[in-house]
Amino acid sequence: MKTAVSKKIIQKAEKLIKENNLSLTEPRKNILGFLLKNHGPFSVEEIHKGLGNNACDLATVYRCVVQFENANLVEKCYLGEEMFKYEFKDTEHHHHHIICRNCRNVDKMKYCFVSEIEQMIRDKGYSDITHSLEFFGTCAKCSAKAVR
Repeated sequence: MKTAVSKKIIQKAEKLIKENNLSLTEPRKNILGFLLKNHGPFSVEEIHKGLGNNACDLATVYRCVVQFENANLVEKCYLGEEMFKYEFKDTEHHHHHIICRNCRNVDKMKYCFVSEIEQMIRDKGYSDITHSLEFFGTCAKCSAKAVR
């Protein structure tokens, strides 16, 4: 499912890339564009497939995603068993995920109660606070299959 990408987010992403001493190469533009235009999260393989075979090789996608993670442009979603997916880090629309243990489907949970805890931590004088939270369960489809 595709979504409109605001100029503000693109400008912010380009700024973050430059601030982290990364040049805005064609592969980085393509990968960043894919993450900005599509709802995530996506595995590196899904990003590569979504870009098309001629955009860049799989190793380049891996490298760029790690660089984007280090530059705070993407968030890593842990799926269990050393499996990860990535999505553009939109600080204005922070959310968490629920991951199906069986099919690995990922759904977003838009409300973040942890933000209230972060504010209490800020009130204690801490700064540069981050958190990561994933929930695991069995989705409705997989639950229905198990009943049959």
